[in-house]
Amino acid sequence: MTSRAELIRPFYVMQIMGRADRRPADAPEVVSMVVGEPDFPTPAPIIRAAQRALDDNRIRYTPALGLESLRQAIAQDYLDRDQLKIPAHRVAVTSGASAGLLLSLAAVLSPGDELLMTDPGYPCNRQFALAVGAVPKSLATSADTHYQPRLEDIQRAWGPRTRAVLIASPANPTGAIVDLEQVQAIAQWVRSQGGWLIMDEIYLRLSLQEPLRSALAVSNDIISVNSFSKTYSMTGWRLGWLVVPDALLDTIERLAQNLFISPPFISQQAAIAAFSSEARAIADSYRDQFLRQSEVLLLGLQALGFQLPVRPAGGFYGFFDVSSLTDDSFKFCEALCDQQGVLMAPGLDFTDEEPQKMVRVSFPKSEPVLQEGLRRIERFLTNS
Repeated sequence: MTSRAELIRPFYVMQIMGRADRRPADAPEVVSMVVGEPDFPTPAPIIRAAQRALDDNRIRYTPALGLESLRQAIAQDYLDRDQLKIPAHRVAVTSGASAGLLLSLAAVLSPGDELLMTDPGYPCNRQFALAVGAVPKSLATSADTHYQPRLEDIQRAWGPRTRAVLIASPANPTGAIVDLEQVQAIAQWVRSQGGWLIMDEIYLRLSLQEPLRSALAVSNDIISVNSFSKTYSMTGWRLGWLVVPDALLDTIERLAQNLFISPPFISQQAAIAAFSSEARAIADSYRDQFLRQSEVLLLGLQALGFQLPVRPAGGFYGFFDVSSLTDDSFKFCEALCDQQGVLMAPGLDFTDEEPQKMVRVSFPKSEPVLQEGLRRIERFLTNS
């Protein structure tokens, strides 16, 4: 095993899921609040487009940056939703947002370079940085700043080896957003230092408040990462995209050619239909249901003693403080899984700042399922 591989931490969410698989066969079905996966089917227009692609039986490689028709459809969506004229040639289709993040970091970081990334944050981002030989450096945030960094935080953390900043808005696990005025200030300062701002916007269309605009509205110098997975309930289709500055296009393309060849053909053909009025209406109805589900679960957990420092503004997660219920959130999640079949993600995955206090819950499940989960959690707390 290489020393670099040894630096990769476990993904504790997957450990909890594996633990659930080992429960007795006669145990009640699990109530999963652990993964960020919509419980809705992929919209029918997308399915039909995939079926047509299969019927044509011409499944093949595509250009490394994706089908031109899909890149144009993505650019048109920015115009329709955000009134942004994004040239289609700046859109790079990727094999999921994970591939987009890996390509972005590989394009702007050299071995030994530092990547500033928020804490709490998505755990795999750290591993992507390590995979390209970079050094992830945490930007500790708090509920006082809505779990998002301020420009002054980035300025203090910036060092001679810092080359990029990664910010998610809305964020996983907190659902917190950065307002566009702050994004603009951060983007301008980072570019003045010769660095890059990477914005993870995969939950952009899942606002739980007013509609959100892409950070591309305030800067052409950022790298924006997005995905079909969450908005269109396409997690298993493994398709995302980047919008990148012209200066990085050649680098991104060469990396994509070598690392991934091309994104999956069927997924690309299907995704073109995601921008139809029918598919968009279905996706919007999903978002409305996420809002109702958030109210059920977040309020229900608060009534049981879970503390919510920041109410999520987007996505489908709540990041809860459970220090009044346990002194070890990982053991808490294990016991809740074993005794009641309810799955939550321990804070250890998302933060180095008192992880034993925190858990992440995901609420893209039907209301009856969430209500059942709340009843089981209440039984667990009563019997503990």
